[in-house]
Amino acid sequence: MSKDEICSKCGEEAVIYREYEGRGLCKEHFTIDISKKVKKTIRKDSLVESGDTVAVGLSGGKDSAVMLEKLVEIFGERPDIEIIGVSVHEGIDEYRDESISAAQKLCDELGVKLEVGRYSDYYDLKMDDVAGAGELGNCTYCGIMRRDLLNKLCREVDADKVAIGHNLDDEAQAIMMNHLKGDMKRLARIGARTDAVEHEKFVPRIKPLIDVMEKEIALYSRLHDLGVIDRCPHVQEGTMRPMVKSFLNKLESQMPGTKHSIVSQGRRLSDIVEEEIEFDEENELRECEECGEPCSSDICRKCELMEDIKKAADRSKEHSYTKQ
Repeated sequence: MSKDEICSKCGEEAVIYREYEGRGLCKEHFTIDISKKVKKTIRKDSLVESGDTVAVGLSGGKDSAVMLEKLVEIFGERPDIEIIGVSVHEGIDEYRDESISAAQKLCDELGVKLEVGRYSDYYDLKMDDVAGAGELGNCTYCGIMRRDLLNKLCREVDADKVAIGHNLDDEAQAIMMNHLKGDMKRLARIGARTDAVEHEKFVPRIKPLIDVMEKEIALYSRLHDLGVIDRCPHVQEGTMRPMVKSFLNKLESQMPGTKHSIVSQGRRLSDIVEEEIEFDEENELRECEECGEPCSSDICRKCELMEDIKKAADRSKEHSYTKQ
């Protein structure tokens, strides 16, 4: 067998050949290496500390499933650390019912409690009923509401932090997009934790998988039968992220290690920008006058968009009724 077909550690058949490292790894050593990466990230950035209650955002997909499995592996026997699963049901019934069922099954296997919050209970709407009604893409409305509800759920379970399945590819894309938009304030807030944003109602986010590539998470999830590879039926992605993702994938295929370099340099730039940039009072978090959730303006973006999409949905229903 060629070098890309054998494990550099033991000589067994490789399940992956890392071009950015120039070595192959078998299932056992690949699994060990992923665990080491996650542990190193947690230790380096002090993501989890004694006394923490960590809420794990679960979608039922590969990233969040691998993240939960790793956190339970690392902290499951620690009496001073509690891990709780939290999931958001957007009201995309067939798709989300299946993925939350997968999340519940994984939680049961790992001995973790799962809390589920539904748009219908908190916002009196379902994405199935309003998808395509607003002027903005479905993902814009849904994403902002999902982040809002996730933060609420984390407070309800008294979480000190919420772990999200943000991987190295996601981070590289975010860094590039912030550069392209000239958004220095967002660039200052990249990294494995969100300490730059402080408010008593905002639960800080941590990213244990930030140093693991997306394709390696997908491989790990297949090898260990974790998660479902899901795609929302209402997805309407914006134009920039898919373009940046495609561009970075092409660069990585031709120049292995590009994504790691972007993330490494992005972190250094973030540290510099955070020291130099002045965050004015207008950008400090306050409470929304409508819902009381933390935001940077008088009315939060979620409340603005909810009003917009509900009105649009009502107009759409009236139009359909008139046509009948």
